[in-house]
Amino acid sequence: MRTTSFFLAPFVALLGLVSARSATGDRVLVVLESAVSKDDYSKFWGSLKARGFELTFKEPKDKDTELIKYGQNQYDHLILFAPTTKSFSPSLSSKSILESQFGGLNTLYLLSPNLTENQREHLREYDIEFVDPKYTLIDSFSHVSSASASSVLLPSTSSLVPNDAVLSPSTLSGGPIVYPHGTVHTAGLNPYLFEVLHASKTAYVGEERVLTGDEAEVEKTVGGKGSKEPVVSGKKAALVSAFQTRDNARAGFVGSGEMLSDKYWGTSVKTLDGKTVETGNAEFVSDFTKWVFQETGVVKIVSSTHFRAGETEPRDLYTKKDDITFSLTLAQHVSTENGTASLAPFQVSDLQLDFTMLDPHIRTALVEDINSTSDVGTTYTARFNAPDRHGVFKFVVEYWRPGWSYIRSSSTASVVPLRHDQYPRFITGAWPYYIAAISTSLTFLTFCALWVSLGETDKDRKGKKKVE
Repeated sequence: MRTTSFFLAPFVALLGLVSARSATGDRVLVVLESAVSKDDYSKFWGSLKARGFELTFKEPKDKDTELIKYGQNQYDHLILFAPTTKSFSPSLSSKSILESQFGGLNTLYLLSPNLTENQREHLREYDIEFVDPKYTLIDSFSHVSSASASSVLLPSTSSLVPNDAVLSPSTLSGGPIVYPHGTVHTAGLNPYLFEVLHASKTAYVGEERVLTGDEAEVEKTVGGKGSKEPVVSGKKAALVSAFQTRDNARAGFVGSGEMLSDKYWGTSVKTLDGKTVETGNAEFVSDFTKWVFQETGVVKIVSSTHFRAGETEPRDLYTKKDDITFSLTLAQHVSTENGTASLAPFQVSDLQLDFTMLDPHIRTALVEDINSTSDVGTTYTARFNAPDRHGVFKFVVEYWRPGWSYIRSSSTASVVPLRHDQYPRFITGAWPYYIAAISTSLTFLTFCALWVSLGETDKDRKGKKKVE
């Protein structure tokens, strides 16, 4: 199955269906290191195959692996599950992965506390910094009873960051998520990076050992005077984060690859108080991988146009004070249960249009046009008068929200002055000048008439007629 190209979106809108769940493709390259057993994650691999993905497994040093060939990406998605590998083949180097991401490759990083330094350096490209390898996430008050304190139980209601584009309502209200033997990272100021899962208020970063009730021992382990590491606890400890560029290439960072294992996939565990609860790992991982592989949170521009009142076709030239209508149709890529995907309406209330020339001259809201909205797209319109400013303008629509595809539409048109024959015969504001010109002319004519009619007759100086 191959996905439909972005440029064929209008035709897809007519058909209403596309051939794959992912909006970009179904070819997945899985890079597994020897320390990771493929059979321990059979449920995860099975869930991907059930969603229509074609999995290709390779080792980190496999020389036959090629991400880019003849300038084209050979895979649509990459799962990198090799946290302890120190060196990769040249085709899987940091430079190759970044170049492939520029071409649209979506990447899922499955990590652990034992990250090598070269991988830490690679992940710093996304403005992510991981804690020291000797530290892991610990929660002495909420973990699996049959495991150590590093097998943390995270309540979904308080540890997950609500985001409609990434997580479903059932996941946000589902069972606790097991985060076993995982590392912690902190995000910088990168605006394209956002958190999906963070630690609970009782979790902290420390050495992997069960703590006693001695408060002094707890303080020493967490970050007392003798500790060289800063305290990272609670919501400050990011566990799963997401990244999306303006080209809509996506990447996901999971600090514990073990949370995808069969041991916690759709199983039940016991808490410290003896209760048996069903884990939410399967639902969370499914939602997160759907977002990374562009099955959810994908919005496309079906069409955009602009025209003058009373017309239907776009113009290259508009006259000042023209009544202009701009129309934009957006569609959301949604997955279906029968293994395909379709386009559905995408409804938002904070979409706006900029009519700009260097700086926006007009900024107005785009409102849904109910009469034009269909089952495969939502149409938004805005009406405004062209400004009294001559030059080349652009119709610009930008929509950027965490989790959703970055939307940008831009089209160009010029605003020109009225032609000499388009002005009205008489301008209302010029009547004072008209009256002044008319009154001056009438005064001059009156003066001339009086001068001619009251002129001197042909008489001598004494008032007598001259004798010939």
